[in-house]
Amino acid sequence: MTKDFREALERYTCDNPSTECIDHQLKTLFDTLNEETATTYGITEKLGITRVYDQQDAAEYFEKILNLTSAEASQVFHGMLTQRMTCSACDTQTETDGPFWHLPLALVDSYRSEYCVNGIEQFFTALKLSGDNQLYCDQCDDKCDATIKSVMKHHPEVLMLLLKKFEFDYYTMTYIKMNHTVHVPYMLQIPENQKYELYAFVEHFGDLKSGHYTATIKSKTDDAQKDTWYNFNDTEVTLVGSPFQSEGVQRLVLVADDFFNHSPAKSLLTYQIIVFNYN
Repeated sequence: MTKDFREALERYTCDNPSTECIDHQLKTLFDTLNEETATTYGITEKLGITRVYDQQDAAEYFEKILNLTSAEASQVFHGMLTQRMTCSACDTQTETDGPFWHLPLALVDSYRSEYCVNGIEQFFTALKLSGDNQLYCDQCDDKCDATIKSVMKHHPEVLMLLLKKFEFDYYTMTYIKMNHTVHVPYMLQIPENQKYELYAFVEHFGDLKSGHYTATIKSKTDDAQKDTWYNFNDTEVTLVGSPFQSEGVQRLVLVADDFFNHSPAKSLLTYQIIVFNYN
């Protein structure tokens, strides 16, 4: 959670001491962590989790927490996508807006041994629909060929990317894990020329039914050269070196490992918006 998020929690709980939002439990957790080891009982109770040792989905509960958080605090994670449909016959455009907390990125080519998150560009590439996939156009009063394109109408201050490393296997009729090496850029540029900088990632080791989550987070300073990274593994917090490999462009490499099938199965990547000040 970012500094802006924690400060928003502080302001909201001070102004609304009897709030039904989860802000109070989150603020209590952060305050306790400043003094001693904390428990998450208040959070799990608010989320309705009674069996804490059962595996839960990180992205699902990330959204649940934000939906229970006050709008003032959660706005740093809030983005808005526009689905723009263009009729190929009359060029009429229709737009539908939808909020999002994270963008899901599938490993679209399961036959490749490596995948690069720079492929986010595919998420914003126009999709052409024709044949049986034609869409109805009110202007033409008929089904027509069309294109659909996602446009980010509002860039969140904190951008979450969900890397999905499971795919459905129709031969076994089950979800299987794709063991790929994933290349994650330190700097991410998405359409409309907005740049983001990676500052945290969550990894899940295991399968759909069981496993373990860890988080690696950057502690930012005024001097970017002195930023440090910490790995959070249950109650253990470890100072780690930079997780990036530098080959002209810094990148994080999540390496596939078939040993006991313990490669990261699903990852949450957290990018923070870069604000340029022109003097």
